[in-house]
Amino acid sequence: MITVLYSGNVLAAQRASVVGCLVWMFLSIVPASAEVRIDGVDGDTQAVVLAFLSIDELPCDAPQWWIEYRLKQLRPEIGRAMGGLGFYNPDVTTTLDRSDTCWTLRVAIKPGDQVRVRSFEFEIDEPLAGEPLVTELRTGKGLVLDVPFSHEAYEGLKEKLLDIAQDLGYFDAEFSRHQVRIDPVLNAADIDLAIAGGARYRIGEILTDQTTLEPELFARYLRIREGQFYDARDLLESYKNLSESDYFSRVLITPLVDSREDGLVPVRVAVVPSPRRLLQLGGGYATDTGPRVRGDVTYRRLNDRGHRASTNTLLSTLVNKVALGYRLPYGDPLEQWLFAKASYNDEETDTSESKSYAVGVGRNHRRGRHWTETNHIDYTVTDFSVGDQHESRSNLLILGTNWGRTSAIDAPRPLSGYSINLDLRGAVKQLLSDNDFLQLIVRAKHILPLGNRIRLLSRINAGWIQADEFEELPPSVRFFAGGDNSVRGYEYESLGPEENGDVVGGRKLLTGSLEADIRIRNNWSLALFVDSGSAFDGNPEFSIGVGVGVRWYSPLGPVRLDLAHPLDDPDTNIRIHFSLGPDL
Repeated sequence: MITVLYSGNVLAAQRASVVGCLVWMFLSIVPASAEVRIDGVDGDTQAVVLAFLSIDELPCDAPQWWIEYRLKQLRPEIGRAMGGLGFYNPDVTTTLDRSDTCWTLRVAIKPGDQVRVRSFEFEIDEPLAGEPLVTELRTGKGLVLDVPFSHEAYEGLKEKLLDIAQDLGYFDAEFSRHQVRIDPVLNAADIDLAIAGGARYRIGEILTDQTTLEPELFARYLRIREGQFYDARDLLESYKNLSESDYFSRVLITPLVDSREDGLVPVRVAVVPSPRRLLQLGGGYATDTGPRVRGDVTYRRLNDRGHRASTNTLLSTLVNKVALGYRLPYGDPLEQWLFAKASYNDEETDTSESKSYAVGVGRNHRRGRHWTETNHIDYTVTDFSVGDQHESRSNLLILGTNWGRTSAIDAPRPLSGYSINLDLRGAVKQLLSDNDFLQLIVRAKHILPLGNRIRLLSRINAGWIQADEFEELPPSVRFFAGGDNSVRGYEYESLGPEENGDVVGGRKLLTGSLEADIRIRNNWSLALFVDSGSAFDGNPEFSIGVGVGVRWYSPLGPVRLDLAHPLDDPDTNIRIHFSLGPDL
């Protein structure tokens, strides 16, 4: 039996040269290169073989002695190239054709049978052998018996194994044996692989380079503690937490592996703070509000305790809003926030007018990996009139809870996903309110992929109010339908129960939408949609709108332009709807 020992990467080509050849190349003017043709193997294999051939570099006017010298190297070079692919018995035939101006070399290769794995000795010492990632790699993700042997897969397995060991804190891990024995006669490969993991290191001193937040708050964003076993996933989660906190523009977390000793590896955490204030100004046109001007100011941090503040202003022909907000972290800053807010809202539609003042406090809390719970108390004072109903003032102390869940989709145009939002709120006369009511709102969206180019987007909103004195409730509590995010083809809040021809809002709401989104270019799509819905007291009377639209997936999010027509009002002109925001 002929045995070939393999250790390392056989794909590294070793090209021979002689001093005379180099001198000849230096003194000569470089003419056109000759042609080398490879037959009998596929294109990828041809590329590998050509990369190993030194004769492929010779020019048309190369002297005969130089060509013959390179021809002698041809078969060993092809042998190394094909051996790297697992073919150790290739049959090679060469034909050299000369013309007056150049020469051509034709190489015909019959690969023969590919080497297959005959035995695999794979040893990993404890405690590295007991790690779940290592067990998974060892049992099913590496080389197995009686499959074609691949040097690339072999080297990939070694690299993956060392990466896992390093990521889990086995910084002293190394291969005590790594050898492949190739039997080219029987086309068999025997693999002998052994790794000594050594001891697993723990997190040592955590060196922080930051003055943005107080140390105790900053530490709550980290998922590493001194003394715990090192795991690169904990460092990655810490990096993600700090990056998404919005306090920092850059984050760097580095294990100081070269400084490890006594089973401990120190970790350095360095950050660059984000600008303290963010100013956003904008203007434009929206179907629901007409021409508008918007200005938002966000104070990312007011102090080293992580407090934040914001002001939001919207001025338009239908809706004018001013809102102030204040937030501060408590407990786990990734999951728990306290907030206070105050707002003024002036809204006027064809059938209602309202001016409201509100203050409130609340708490955000993440439940599990997906759900976010928000509990709040809001006190609102609203002066309003709806249709022919008399002008009235509403004082409500509203207690509410909101639960939201959105699948983790990080893409301008996600191919799948969903979102669910449940909102329950109410007031009672015994608690600083002049009316009793209970309201439940359910919102859900879903994206279903139909191949890579087509998505089916669905949306449903449902609401219900229980109130003995419904006519005393302000418009902000009642249900209306129609508009960009409701039933397209109809004006904003133009659908609902009527009194003397004026829409006064209903106790119940049910709207839905079905939309086909067809990608025509990377960032552009066409849409076909149908919307239906009703705001009602007794039985619903559904209005239906249909239309077409175009979508531009901009860096700021999807921009939608729709042309919609109401089916139950054929005399109404096509209505234009424009909106900006994520799909979920």
